[in-house]
Amino acid sequence: MSHEGWHTGARIGSSTGDGRMLAYQDSGVEAECVFRAGESTLFNIMSTGYGSDTTERGFAVWSARPGALGAIDPGVTRLDVTDADGVVVQAEIVAHTFAVDVDLGPAPRTIDEVFAPWEPPELTVRVYCENDALRYEGPLLTR
Repeated sequence: MSHEGWHTGARIGSSTGDGRMLAYQDSGVEAECVFRAGESTLFNIMSTGYGSDTTERGFAVWSARPGALGAIDPGVTRLDVTDADGVVVQAEIVAHTFAVDVDLGPAPRTIDEVFAPWEPPELTVRVYCENDALRYEGPLLTR
């Protein structure tokens, strides 16, 4: 696989070397890179992209736990997430991607945990466009 045409997107991570980063290819291919301290990097490559529509809300979540990563519309300038205690976390925005390090519960560790029922916490997202105009306010994750 060639590195030509690939671009880094938003990233969340820790000082231990664990973390996740989004990447996209000029052809429309999108990927999530999972960094694990002391282990090989995992690449989740979606050859036709994640297929998440950002038209209605201005964003789409591609991956959750820990944190949330995804795509934003070109006109989005800021994305903030507020937890139940009122703490606001501003997302990192890189190109057409975002990453926000919010507590969504523990990351699944086994294949059974990946597919087990999960109730996401209630988090409010606010999506802003030019001139700090509010474009969308509502739940970060939908069921």
